[in-house]
This record gives sequence, C-alpha cells and structure tokens, in this order.
Amino acid sequence: MVTDAPSISPPAAISLCFVAILYGVHLLVFPAATYILFRKRLTRGNLGMLAAVVFMFATSTVLIATLFSATILDGTLLGIYFNRGVRARILMWPRNMNLISADAIVVWRMTVLYPNRIVRAGILFLLFSFSMLALFNSIGEPADGPFERALILSTVASFLSFGTNLIATAAISWKAWTYHKKNPRSWRETEPSHAVNSAFMLLIETGMLYLSWQILVATISYLSSSCDGSTQSCIAIQFSSNAFAESTTIVAALYPTSTLVIVALKKSIADQCGPLPSTFASSSYLLSSPSMRSMRSTAGPAMMIQPLPPKDGPQSVAKASTSVGPHKDGYF
Repeated sequence: MVTDAPSISPPAAISLCFVAILYGVHLLVFPAATYILFRKRLTRGNLGMLAAVVFMFATSTVLIATLFSATILDGTLLGIYFNRGVRARILMWPRNMNLISADAIVVWRMTVLYPNRIVRAGILFLLFSFSMLALFNSIGEPADGPFERALILSTVASFLSFGTNLIATAAISWKAWTYHKKNPRSWRETEPSHAVNSAFMLLIETGMLYLSWQILVATISYLSSSCDGSTQSCIAIQFSSNAFAESTTIVAALYPTSTLVIVALKKSIADQCGPLPSTFASSSYLLSSPSMRSMRSTAGPAMMIQPLPPKDGPQSVAKASTSVGPHKDGYF
C-alpha cells in the first residue's frame, strides 16, 4: 500500500542497525588511522594511503546516508521512485569502489613483500579483471535492468576478488614461513625479529579474517538464491543475505584502515601470545602499508631493521640485525 507517511519494516530496521554498528566502528577507526598517517613523513606512498582511507570513508558515508534515506522513505510515493532506480545505482558505487580499493592495497603490499614476477602478473591480472567487471556492472547495467545478468556479474566479480585476496595472503604467509626457516633462532629472541614477526602475523591475520568474511557472504548469498521465501528459515536467510551484502562496503573499508591502527597498537596475535622479545634491543619498524615502496625508494635498496648496539659488542649487533629476504626485496 502506498501512503504519504514513511514506514519502516522490522527486517529493514534490523539490517540498517547492523550496518550502522559497523559504520560506528569505522567512525572510531578512521580518525585514528588518519592521525597515524599524519604522524609519519608525508611521502607519496603515505599520501596515497591517506587518500585511499579518506576515499573509502567517504564512500561508506554515502552508503549509510543512502540506506537511511531509502529506509525512511520506504512506503511513500517518493520512496517507490527512489528504491526503484536511484537507490540501486547509488549503492553499487560505494560497494564496488571500496572493494577495488581494498584489493588494490592488498595487492600493493603483496608485490612489495613477495616480488615474484609470475605471481605478481597473475594477481595484477585478477585485480584488473575484477576492477573492470565491477565497473561494468555499475555502469553498463541499468539499476532496474536484468537481474540474472547483474547477479552473474556480481558472482564472478566476487570470485575474482576472493582469488586476489587468497593469493596475496598465501604469498605473504609463504614469505613469513621462508623468513622463519632462514632465521629459526632469532624468530622471537630479539625485539627486531619480534617486530618483523608481528608485522607478518598481522597481515596474515587480517587477510584470513577478510577471506572468512567473503566466504560467509558468498555462502549466505548462495543459500538465499535457492530460497523461495515460503518458510521462516528462508526469510531469515534472505534477510541475512541483504544485511551482509550491504555491510560488505564498510567491511572492505575497515580492512586496510583497521590494519594501520592494529599495527600501531601492536595488537596482533604475535604481540599477545608467545615469549616476549629480549629487552636489550630496541627497534622501529614500518607500518604495513603501501607507503613502503616510496620509503624504500628514498632509503635505498635495502630496508633492514637495525637494533641499537647492545652492551656485549659488535658481534651481538651482527646476530641481532634482522632483514627480510634479499636486500633488494626488503619490506620492513
């Protein structure tokens, strides 16, 4: 029934609350990440990361404003027009832009940490394919166009995004494992090696969490597509699918933004579990962000964690010094 008074259905209200909670978390994390980036030297890499963080926050804000407007106007004459054409078009862009930005940051980190040409070419191809498909799905398809074709494009794009993040996380995990094999005794014996371990673990942890989210969203979406809405369980699955799909935009923005904050706070599993590093050494290590490449280019071909000289002489300095992989491939 069409009325002039807005009405909000309970499922829509619950879905909006779920998205609003995630956006509230983003409101807390965003200024912290911005402050961390401003504290660092504003190289081109840091400026690029800052621009990406601000852009993803802006798109998340557009998403939440659109959802609130659509929910409030639901059931009105204006709401019918808004939900039929404008809402779908607006919601496409924040989701796709944040997914592309998050995947691009992940690929950047992987190419710096694991500069294998074959792997780099493969993951860049996946990123390019996903970006083009997502943009085509946003531009080429009308908002009220063929649902089946748009669903197929979204499904393929989701698989490409999942493959991109899976390869990146696997490559970083392999790099961490090879570093551990080369330095089995110094893995946590000194603070520099603990810093490297912590940064590696953080990238792996956040990557696995993001992959788990993508698997969860894909599973619920698949179950929702096979439901006809005739039972309460199907209605609940369809509602969950809608809520998770709308939340993906903010989760994609939170992924790289929260990584910056967690690195600065040293809240990875490696920092919370296991033996503490030796107290005689101190070090400073770089944030796990795309700014590594610009900092590496200004600092030279080798980026090593170098501790302060301990009391027992130069030999301990040589033992405590830590580098990741070949000097030309250094990241931290």
